[in-house]
Amino acid sequence: MSYYGSTDYSYNSDFNLRVRDMKKGNLDFGWLDDAREKVEVRPRDPRRGLEVSDCEVGPYAIEATPDIVRENRGLAPRGALLTLGNQQPDLGPSLNKKTDVWAYRVQRYWEEAVSRQWNVSTDVPWQDLDKYEISDELEIAFCQLCTLLSEVEMIATDLPAKWSHHMNSYFQEVKGFIATQCIDEARHSEVFRKRALANGVGLLRASVRGEHALKGILEADSYSEGSVFLHVLGEGFILTLFRSSEFISPSPVEQRMFQLVMQDEARHVSYGLQHLKYLMDECPEYRPQINSFLDEAEKHLSGLFNPDQLESMIVLGGKGTSPGCIQRGIEVVGAFQGKQIDEYFHRCERAGLPERRERSPLLELQQRMLAAIQAA
Repeated sequence: MSYYGSTDYSYNSDFNLRVRDMKKGNLDFGWLDDAREKVEVRPRDPRRGLEVSDCEVGPYAIEATPDIVRENRGLAPRGALLTLGNQQPDLGPSLNKKTDVWAYRVQRYWEEAVSRQWNVSTDVPWQDLDKYEISDELEIAFCQLCTLLSEVEMIATDLPAKWSHHMNSYFQEVKGFIATQCIDEARHSEVFRKRALANGVGLLRASVRGEHALKGILEADSYSEGSVFLHVLGEGFILTLFRSSEFISPSPVEQRMFQLVMQDEARHVSYGLQHLKYLMDECPEYRPQINSFLDEAEKHLSGLFNPDQLESMIVLGGKGTSPGCIQRGIEVVGAFQGKQIDEYFHRCERAGLPERRERSPLLELQQRMLAAIQAA
C-alpha cells in the first residue's frame, strides 16, 4: 500500500484528511512516544571529526544487527524504527547476511575513501609533459598500456554498481564504500584516457582477450565471488602493475599519476581481502566454493596477459626496441609477473586461503607466457 498511486481510496482519503487537520495545527505527536535508547556520540579523535565508527553505539552498531536481516526490506537505515506494521515497500534486497558483504575495518575504508579523493584535471601535472622528451616508441607503448588500463578500470566500476542495490540498507557502510569505489574507478579510467590523448598518440588496440577475461567478474553468481575475483585477484594484479608501471614510467608526470591511482587501488584490494577473511572466519563451509571459483577465475585472468600489453610493457621496461632493450624488458616483465603472483598468494594466505599457492594454475600459465615471449 502506498500514499501515492494506491487504488485504496479510503486509505488515501484518511491520509488527506489527516494532512488537512495537521495544517490547522492539530498535531498528534504520536511519533514522540516511540521509546528509544538514548545515545550520545562524540569524536574519539577531534582531529578526525565525527567518524562513522564513532556512531557504532547501541542499536546503531553493526553488532546489534542479526546475522540475517529479515525485518528490513526497504530503505530504513540501521537503527531506525520500523512502524505502521512494518508495511515497507519490498525492494528485494538479496544480500541480507553480514557475511554476504561485510568486511573487517570497512568503516575505516569509508573514511579514507571520502577524505582522499583527488581530481584528474588538476592533481596530475599535465603542464609538465612538455618538459620531458619521450621517444615515439615509448610514447606509443605507454598509450597501449593506458588503453588496456582504461578497459580494466571500467569493469571495476561496473561490478560495485551491479551489486549495490542488492545489499540490505542495514549495511550502509559497505554500500557507501563501494559507491566511492565506483567514483575512484571512473576517475582511473579518466586519467588513463587523458594520458593516452595528451601527447597526440591516442588510444590504441582494445584487448578482446582481456575483455573476455574481465567479463567473468560480472558473471560471478554471488557478490562474494565477484568481490574475490575483482578485489583480491584482479585489482591485486593491477595494483602490482601500477607499482611496476610507476617504476618504468617515461616521465615524472606518469609517476605521479600512478601514485594517485595506487592509493585508491590499495584501498579496494584491502576491502576485498578483509571481506574474504570475514567470510572465511564466519562461514568456513564456503571455502570449497570459493576455491572452485578461483580455480576458474585465475584461468580467466590470464587473458589480461595479452601480447599487446606484454609487448608494450617490455618496451617500457627496457626503454626501447633495440635487441638489448628488448632483453632487458623481458627480464623486467618476468620479474613483475612473478611479483604479481607472489603478492596474490600472500593476500590469499592473509585471508585464510593458503592452499591457493598449491592448487593455482597461475604458475604454469606464467611460465608458458614467458617462454612464448622469449621465443618470439
